[in-house]
Amino acid sequence: MKQSSKTILLRTLTRKSKLGFGKLRDVTIQHILDEKYYGKLSLISAYFKLTTINFTDDILEELGITAKYRIEKPSSNKNLYYKFLKENGYKRKLRTRDGANKMMKLNLGVSKSLLQGKNHGR
Repeated sequence: MKQSSKTILLRTLTRKSKLGFGKLRDVTIQHILDEKYYGKLSLISAYFKLTTINFTDDILEELGITAKYRIEKPSSNKNLYYKFLKENGYKRKLRTRDGANKMMKLNLGVSKSLLQGKNHGR
């Protein structure tokens, strides 16, 4: 039998590093840290959810990730992520997928002439 040897590339990011993926791909870690709430939360999420992303100890301390919440990398731990958010006062936004269904329910029978009348101020 052939054994496949997979090499996992662990990226330890510093303040000058760029995230390299997503909407913040070309932004340095320091710039993300300078943002108030959203920036830190995106880095916290990346640390707990992505297996190959790690940060230097000073960044982890600034994010509030103490030794209690550290993960042995390469790995991820979503349960620890949710525990961290809850214990540190972060509000988690729950996503629902019924947005399109709500729009379908609200579909009122609107005719072209009614819309033309509203556009003309009637």
